[in-house]
Amino acid sequence: MKKIECFLFALILSIVSINAQNWGGYSNSYRQEQQSASITFSNSSDYTMTLRLLKIGIRGNTYYSTVYLGSHSSKTVSFESTSSYKVKIKAVRNGIASYHDGGTFDVICDYRGYTQGSMSFSMSTYGNGLGPSISAAEFENNN
Repeated sequence: MKKIECFLFALILSIVSINAQNWGGYSNSYRQEQQSASITFSNSSDYTMTLRLLKIGIRGNTYYSTVYLGSHSSKTVSFESTSSYKVKIKAVRNGIASYHDGGTFDVICDYRGYTQGSMSFSMSTYGNGLGPSISAAEFENNN
């Protein structure tokens, strides 16, 4: 009887050990490599532009990044999480600055996939094309 109990105990122990090994393999097989989302911001005008990117949150906006764009240039920004963002734009030509609300955009970076996109900004010589005007102070704050 003792031999049967020892055999059953060893059998149960080996099954538990095998299941623990398989469980680790199972969970590892479904891990996905973390991808980051990215958006390429382009300036297709003769103005230099500064973009302030703000992450929109329930308790208010938080600063995310500043993107400097020379005339006819582009830069790519990476995003590590799903969120909505607000863009504020400062456009300068011949030492004269204008400030604009560039609107909002959404980024996905989770189990559904990740955003890969582009946004292009253009300003005419008449000062049109970038959205509603805002003040310099409004450009600098996180609202």
